[in-house]
Amino acid sequence: MEAEKRVADYSLLTLPVRELVRSAVTVNEETSIQATAAQMTLANSHTALVVQDQHLVGIVTDQNFRVRVVASQHDPQDRIASIMTPQPMTLPPNAPASEAMLIMANHNIRHIPIVDPHNQAILGVVGGTDLLRSHSHNAIYLIGDIYLAQEVETLKELSLHRPKALVSMVKSLTSYHVSHAISSIGQAITRRLLQLGEQKLGPPPVPYAFLVAGSLARFEQTAYSDQDNGLILSDAYQEAEHGEYFKQLADFVCDGLDACGYEYCQGGIMASNPQWRQPLSVWRKYFAKWIETPDPQALLYSTIFFDLRCLYGETALFDDLHHSILARTKAGNLFLTHMAANALNFRPPLGFFKGFVLEKQANGEKTLDMKKRGVVPVTDVARVYTLAAGLPVTNTRERLQALGEAKSVGADRLANVLDAFEFISLTRLRHQARQIEAGQAADNQVAPNELSEFEQRHLKHAFEVVTDFQDNLAQRYQATSLR
Repeated sequence: MEAEKRVADYSLLTLPVRELVRSAVTVNEETSIQATAAQMTLANSHTALVVQDQHLVGIVTDQNFRVRVVASQHDPQDRIASIMTPQPMTLPPNAPASEAMLIMANHNIRHIPIVDPHNQAILGVVGGTDLLRSHSHNAIYLIGDIYLAQEVETLKELSLHRPKALVSMVKSLTSYHVSHAISSIGQAITRRLLQLGEQKLGPPPVPYAFLVAGSLARFEQTAYSDQDNGLILSDAYQEAEHGEYFKQLADFVCDGLDACGYEYCQGGIMASNPQWRQPLSVWRKYFAKWIETPDPQALLYSTIFFDLRCLYGETALFDDLHHSILARTKAGNLFLTHMAANALNFRPPLGFFKGFVLEKQANGEKTLDMKKRGVVPVTDVARVYTLAAGLPVTNTRERLQALGEAKSVGADRLANVLDAFEFISLTRLRHQARQIEAGQAADNQVAPNELSEFEQRHLKHAFEVVTDFQDNLAQRYQATSLR
């Protein structure tokens, strides 16, 4: 209860995990499974830390006992090292609780050991129940339930909690962490659908990699996101023998995502479309054509497929493709020039005298499009610089940071862009949270009267920074907008 009170009193963004840490049972590698279970029961603990020579070497949880001992009839007299999770992720005591929440959400774990990095002293463990316990709709519990779902209908019900999770997190986390956690929910639903699909259809006849593109690939999903995905199939794939299996798998996943609120891509960028369900050799040809012949259609595909990540399956297929893509883009000057021009299509909504340029909606309201005119310009420019540098990262903030490390963008300009991107993104998320709390559908259209004078001033300055970022790209590539 004391831990719950502390969580309620402090923001997860600033609360250090040392405030939440609990003592944990510790055993050495040679302790038997039965003896470890007895110590955990006596201490009423869900975890045990495995220590050797005063260093953490593994962790055991209740789930390990259920899956690796009871379900598999493992010998309880065997050593605990035989069922532990080795080299678990750890956090230092000063790490913010929000970081613990993000790690748990991304990796589907519920316990993180806290270790002092200076002397390797083990302070204890932080569990999911210690984080946001007073909130019933947080990403950790939601993702855990998603991986336990046995049917699409259950996933559909769980996905309804996604907007509530966003509202809860926006109040205390950065936009980077909120989008990461919301994307982790989408990632978990997609992976679970693939697992259920394989259970239904049987094991795949040839290796495959399920790809996600766009906002999910960048870990930048918000309250509303459609789906962009595809399948890389092994070059051993034969349409006559294997085609029906992968068609059914792709349809099952894409239909399931739509049922869970991730609408079908209007442009048909989905694995259910045979065009995006192809062997590795065909995907290589796709990217080679887009890079060598950057026509308008190629540039459209580039803004989607050059943000790409393997979510499930044979990662080597994706790695093979990704390495070849980056090698081509780094040397593709004509392609990069066209991409730079494409990145100038959507300019921040500022007029000549630095006033907002508003867009009239169907209901007559005049608003700022925080996605198209705010987030997208930064995302597009960061993508061009990253492809030019041959960097493999996809998240926009991480791309900007990587560009700084590579000295591809000046330090002062980069610091300003990072701050501007955060302010624009958080303004967008807070707008969506207000709509959700009011029972409205979330969108990207922010009316200036929603914002205080202080927020309006800062938003104008953020837009100026983004405009400068675009202008710098245009100057570097001698590019002009394609529109």
